[in-house]
Amino acid sequence: MDLITEEILTRLPVKSLMRFKCVSKLWLRLISSRYFTHRFLTVHSPRLYMCLWDANDYLNCEILSSALLDATTTTTTPSPFLVDHYLTTPRMGRHILQNLGGFMCYIYWNKPRMYNPATRQLVTLPFKKSDHMIVPPGGKKIVRYYFGYDALNHKYKVVSSISVHLKQNMEVISSENWVFVLEGGVCSWKKAALTSPDFCPHVPCKMEGLCIDGVIYYMALLGPFEYVFVSFDVKSEEFNMIQVPRRDGDELLERFQNVGLLEYGGKPTLFDQTNLKDKGVVALWSVEDAGSKKWSCKSLVVQPSQLHLVNTITFNVKGITQNGKVLLIPKNILFPFHILSYDIQNNDMRKIEIRGIPDRWFNMDEEAEVCVDVMFMDQSESVISSDFVSSLDWTERDNHDTSIHRSLPLSVSLPIL
Repeated sequence: MDLITEEILTRLPVKSLMRFKCVSKLWLRLISSRYFTHRFLTVHSPRLYMCLWDANDYLNCEILSSALLDATTTTTTPSPFLVDHYLTTPRMGRHILQNLGGFMCYIYWNKPRMYNPATRQLVTLPFKKSDHMIVPPGGKKIVRYYFGYDALNHKYKVVSSISVHLKQNMEVISSENWVFVLEGGVCSWKKAALTSPDFCPHVPCKMEGLCIDGVIYYMALLGPFEYVFVSFDVKSEEFNMIQVPRRDGDELLERFQNVGLLEYGGKPTLFDQTNLKDKGVVALWSVEDAGSKKWSCKSLVVQPSQLHLVNTITFNVKGITQNGKVLLIPKNILFPFHILSYDIQNNDMRKIEIRGIPDRWFNMDEEAEVCVDVMFMDQSESVISSDFVSSLDWTERDNHDTSIHRSLPLSVSLPIL
């Protein structure tokens, strides 16, 4: 195939590419190849996905997809996003935990799921049972899932962290880590072999995780005053812990509700917005050397002319774009709805409006508790290779939803990140 045709194909939407697989065997092989999926992911095609739901009505949920209203704008004011697709399907919704190479990773009815918004394919993994872990009086059990990708072996893996602790003082009673793997053609949860001598029982304190260069990171508590980064190497399946530095006020558990986990300069970083609303100050804590467990800290002060963007609204940290802009998402629905894009390199904060959200979400009755979550994807959406699709047992299929009710074979070829 000539280079011009190949270049044109990389700029087409996923829906068209799926149809063009029927043109010829040559096109089928190209579009299904790892080479093409890798090239396709490098094409800049920003989209924003939004999930809205009523916390008091589990079935009242909606997923929206939006694109830039003017992708060619050269002004300093960012172009708004406009909702152009409705992606609501059964067994989907609520918190979007990760954006992993164009996939939405999230939990629904306690089951980890991966969804490709471009092809509307949904993969559901089995729930990790933990009945053997006894919860004492005054205790609580927490189950969390974190997603990662090994680019060398082209494998996705999922980690389940299960813990039991006392609610009053956050004392950790027990914890286990499990890895979802494919062995002998059978998918199952395997208990992790914890080889690190300083790896301790812990409680995962954030739902969201992060994957950088084949290593999964998530935040956890060892006790009421001790926080750590837990890391998991997708290839070697080795766990480690990195102590989080303590500062004045870290004794308060509520403090880490204002901390987000993101990748900055290729390093796992804590974005601490504890003082953003009142003082306009942000602290960035980055792991400089995971081996020696060294950290660095950088403080940013929001420009006085932009303080009005943050001093009346509470935001959640929701990742970072490829060009280094941190996304801040309002905790509650507001009209007109907008998010903030914070360029931490140039210390510049901008408001981005999202238009086209159905009016019903702004006109709920007083009993409703509207929640919102947003995922930004600034690379192209994923092209799922044909061997991945054909290897799965599609038990339900229609024009809007494709769900898998058996395990995900992790050895199949998924798009390269």
